[in-house]
Amino acid sequence: MIKLYSPAGAERRIHGCGELLRDIQARYRVPAACLRAILYNEMTEMDLLDVAADLSVRFYWARFDLRSRLCTRGLLKDRTPVLRAGPLGKRDSSTGWAQIFSYVGINACRFAFDRGLAAPASLGLPEDRTLDPRDPEDLRAVWLRLNRDREFNLRLAAFNLLAAAEQMTGRMDFDGCSPEELRRIFTRYNADTDRVTAYGERAYANYLRYRAAEQHTDGG
Repeated sequence: MIKLYSPAGAERRIHGCGELLRDIQARYRVPAACLRAILYNEMTEMDLLDVAADLSVRFYWARFDLRSRLCTRGLLKDRTPVLRAGPLGKRDSSTGWAQIFSYVGINACRFAFDRGLAAPASLGLPEDRTLDPRDPEDLRAVWLRLNRDREFNLRLAAFNLLAAAEQMTGRMDFDGCSPEELRRIFTRYNADTDRVTAYGERAYANYLRYRAAEQHTDGG
């Protein structure tokens, strides 16, 4: 399958996000090297199937919007598209450079809000109610933001890493993490398992590479 980004292409794009990654590190205490490792893992694995998945989700929500307008006019009673299974019924996918599902992004936002890491207004999200991954309107709105807004995508990736850190280690502190804990955190970003996977191993290896580059730059 044709990859969307070569290793060199991924590196160029990650380097171009340097200012944003440094801001995320300062605001949320997620090391930029950790996010770079996740981005490199995800971007170098993205292929045409990811594009097809995103297009399917876009088509689903386009039908949802149309049916919502028809419901408002009294022409339909149900906003949910008739085709609910298979590619035409796909309403969520991992999207953007950090490859985040909408329901994961919503849960990551709720985690960040509950821990006082961020306020909904800082992300352009409603403050008068709680996001719900079971609510189609919330699922749609967050997916579209994740797909179109790179900064939003990366900030939610940071929240997801913090949630993974708390789940795997009992704390949101990357500074004191052991190599094994970092592997488990990277694994949890990608999969709901306690066992370190090949993904976690690759992300940790890339983290070491980015961390060494940062130390070289700081020392220079």
